[in-house]
Amino acid sequence: MNKLMKELCVVHLVRAHNGIEPFRRFLESYRNNHSGIEHDLLIIFKGFEFQKDIEKYQALLPPIQYLTLEVSDDGFDITAYFTAIRCYSEKYRFFCFLNSYSEILEQDWLRKLHESVSKPGVGLVGATGSWNSNSTNAYIWFRCRAETIQDLLLKRKQKKIITNTGTKKVLIKESSCLRKIIPTIKGALAQFPLIIYFDPFPNYHIRTNAFMISGKLMKTLECPAMKTKMDAYRFESGSKGITKQILNMEKKVCVVGKDGMSYKKEEWDKSNTFWKSEQENLLVADNQTRDYQYGSPQRRRKLFSMAWKKASFKDDNA
Repeated sequence: MNKLMKELCVVHLVRAHNGIEPFRRFLESYRNNHSGIEHDLLIIFKGFEFQKDIEKYQALLPPIQYLTLEVSDDGFDITAYFTAIRCYSEKYRFFCFLNSYSEILEQDWLRKLHESVSKPGVGLVGATGSWNSNSTNAYIWFRCRAETIQDLLLKRKQKKIITNTGTKKVLIKESSCLRKIIPTIKGALAQFPLIIYFDPFPNYHIRTNAFMISGKLMKTLECPAMKTKMDAYRFESGSKGITKQILNMEKKVCVVGKDGMSYKKEEWDKSNTFWKSEQENLLVADNQTRDYQYGSPQRRRKLFSMAWKKASFKDDNA
């Protein structure tokens, strides 16, 4: 390793679009929870049109020492992260990326992530991971809609036989049926990219709200042009996304909890970090974990099933 290279940089993304409150929450959590390891803090200001708007955010930072990087609002979070890597990969060995909604929940949080990613054979660690499969969910959705289309077509045939008293009545029945079928077909076609671009359950992936990786390794990753939200989803959890690329290098991906333990991908459902129990072992929260934390019992059950249970045709029709 270059002797002049520092060990660790924490990168926090601040989007103008999200307003200042998420930044206040992050700073409060950053101040209240000691990192446990020396590092530099890099704030990415994304999509700010005027310098005076950035200054409002910077006024909240002292006495925290920090670096800044300004980028346009083109692309998504990952776009900004790769920009940071291009600018700073020769200066730092590891990078910890925290999105706009991140809220640190535990002392020594950064040290725990760093200790895990520094272990032999580990390529990527995060505060949360999931087995959720867009591919399996889309397949189940498609099967259900296929049955709906089949039922509608059957009813159309039956109605044509029953009302076969004039051409006009038959056309009205067919038109009514087609108005129901066409949106269903369009919806089904929209599911095909999910089947193509994502692996079936269990689709192991580290969530990119809070993750740590070496700059050297991240520079080797293939990243699609971030033009749509689907592109961002594909990078996070797709069959050629960040987790899959690192697994294909025969490196480990781990979730790290408050307890400091590194959980292998097959153990993530037992880590109590994401969409399970009270998420009591969660190291860094975000808007998705808060959705579960403050959700109704019904909402919690749905999210738990999405993350940790293989979807079934029966479940979709329940």
